[in-house]
Amino acid sequence: MQKTKTPIRTCIGCRSKFPQKTLIRFVCNAGQILEIEGSKKLPGRSAYLCHSKSCIDNAFKTPKRINALLQVQLSKSAISEFQQTLIEKENHR
Repeated sequence: MQKTKTPIRTCIGCRSKFPQKTLIRFVCNAGQILEIEGSKKLPGRSAYLCHSKSCIDNAFKTPKRINALLQVQLSKSAISEFQQTLIEKENHR
C-alpha cells in the first residue's frame, strides 16, 4: 500500500513550509473580496498563512505584496480590514 503525500504549502508571512492543513488559506474571489477559506474548495487565487500574529503582520506589511501574490488590485483599506479580521480570528482561537 502506498503512503499518500501530505500537501506542503508556504506561509507568505515567514516563508516557512508547513502541511496544508495547519495553515490559514484565504482567497480573493471573483468579486475582488478577500475571505478566509476553510473548506479548501473555493476557486480563485489563494495564499496561506501561519496562525501567528507576526506572520499576519509581516504578510500584510504592504498592500502591493498582497495584490502581487493574488494578482488583483485591491484597495489599501480592503486589505487592512481583512488583516484585522484575521487578527481577531486568531485572538479568539
